[in-house]
Amino acid sequence: MKVARQLEYYFGDHNLPRDRFLKEQVQLDDGWVTLETMLKFNRLKSLTTDSSVIVAALQKSKTGLLEISEDKTKIRRSSDKPLPELTDEYKDALKHRSVYIKGFPLDTTLDEIQEWLSGKGNMENIQMRRNLQRQFKGSVFICFDTEESSKEFVERSDIKTFKDNEMLVLLKEDYITKKNEERKNYRAETKAKVKQ
Repeated sequence: MKVARQLEYYFGDHNLPRDRFLKEQVQLDDGWVTLETMLKFNRLKSLTTDSSVIVAALQKSKTGLLEISEDKTKIRRSSDKPLPELTDEYKDALKHRSVYIKGFPLDTTLDEIQEWLSGKGNMENIQMRRNLQRQFKGSVFICFDTEESSKEFVERSDIKTFKDNEMLVLLKEDYITKKNEERKNYRAETKAKVKQ
């Protein structure tokens, strides 16, 4: 299950448009990428180094996102599920389906976050936020399948703490508004100090 989920993440709507290396690979052979290439991805490599395990996992998957070549050496995103166009409308829809959560200890792993979130809604993507040095900042963005799912998630009582840490949980839209307000206030304070 983890193997299929990881591959579907790589080829998914959220990762593929941003993954320069994988986008290049997809363009080489009519969308096909060899399993040998996929096994170079660190997170997948930590789950398995056996291409037959990948094939078996994808054959059990019910999403229909990926297809396996006849010779079982390559995979690609299904032509029935094309990547969405990154229009302003699409980006806006993603924002309305997303939630911001802050308060995770800095050593928390993606697996721990996924386990904690398991069964708490239909999530399409979990993005661990990182600083310029690629260190986890203790917060994530989660994209849900629908706007309603994201709103229901924010109202849950079982997401208010993680390992005894109090969590800040906001709709992404509310987080952006809050951040913009903080920046505006900071700029105003800085300007006021300069004038003194």
